[in-house]
Amino acid sequence: MKFGAKYWLILWGVFSGSYYAQDKKIDKLEMLYDQGHYINVYRKSKKLQRKKVEYKKSTPVLLFQALSEYQLAKDKKKFSKEKAIQEFRTFKAKDTIGEYSIMYADYIYDMKLAMINEIKSLQEKKNVEKAKEIYQTYISLFGNTHSYEQITEAVQEETPAEGKIEEQEEFSNDNTTEVHSTKKIQKHIIKEAKKLIGKPYKFGGTTPKGFDCSGFTQYVYAKNNLTLPRTSGEQAVYAKRDKLKNAEIGDLVFFGKNKNSVNHVGIISKIEGDKVYMVHASTSRGIMETEITTNVYWSKRLLFITKNIKSIQ
Repeated sequence: MKFGAKYWLILWGVFSGSYYAQDKKIDKLEMLYDQGHYINVYRKSKKLQRKKVEYKKSTPVLLFQALSEYQLAKDKKKFSKEKAIQEFRTFKAKDTIGEYSIMYADYIYDMKLAMINEIKSLQEKKNVEKAKEIYQTYISLFGNTHSYEQITEAVQEETPAEGKIEEQEEFSNDNTTEVHSTKKIQKHIIKEAKKLIGKPYKFGGTTPKGFDCSGFTQYVYAKNNLTLPRTSGEQAVYAKRDKLKNAEIGDLVFFGKNKNSVNHVGIISKIEGDKVYMVHASTSRGIMETEITTNVYWSKRLLFITKNIKSIQ
């Protein structure tokens, strides 16, 4: 089998990029950003580039500087969205084969979602000219992933027609066998979980006004007449534990320092080859979908899954 030069460049880029993924200073920036400490991320990024020669042109450091400045600019006048966008453009120019864009896709999603929300807000305020100006910036950064109409109609990555088709497929065949019943519940769980994408994080939250991680999983399961305990620790011992390789959509996935120290839970939402995704309540970004097998932060903390649907039917 022959591989082209681009394949080997991407492969090389992924492995060379692992230097930064394993670098404690980069890991610290990632951890602080994930926890929502944007001002610390911004300051540390600037300091690293100013005082450490090896980080002066570091692609991931530049990315975290851009993303943290964009977040800060939302409500702090001394920070600039325009400057953050320019820094992000510089990051993209340096990330020539896209390895860092893949590695840190969840964090880049922050800027993407923030711009979408700003476009929606401006449209609602009838400031169409400004909304379309930001949309053009959005396209230049991320490509035409959503049309202007999809964004301003507040559709979450699904057109009304697609939603209608999905619903017809789910309810058209009322097969009561165990296998079909499980598959049907799995689909309903993911549908309910994805409807909540974009809802805010709230410590102790259990409603769409704000969720914490276990409040979210408990709420989604309850919507499908399935009961879960309240905390992630309790949910972790509620059903039989299994390995990620045996995961199915709708399963719960747990994270922490070790099996006796669980501190986060999500719902498996999609499996594409070796990549597994979850919908969960992120402390800094609210309900979102995240790829967990190659994500530096989550893959290192992943513990196990539980097969709750089959256990509690």
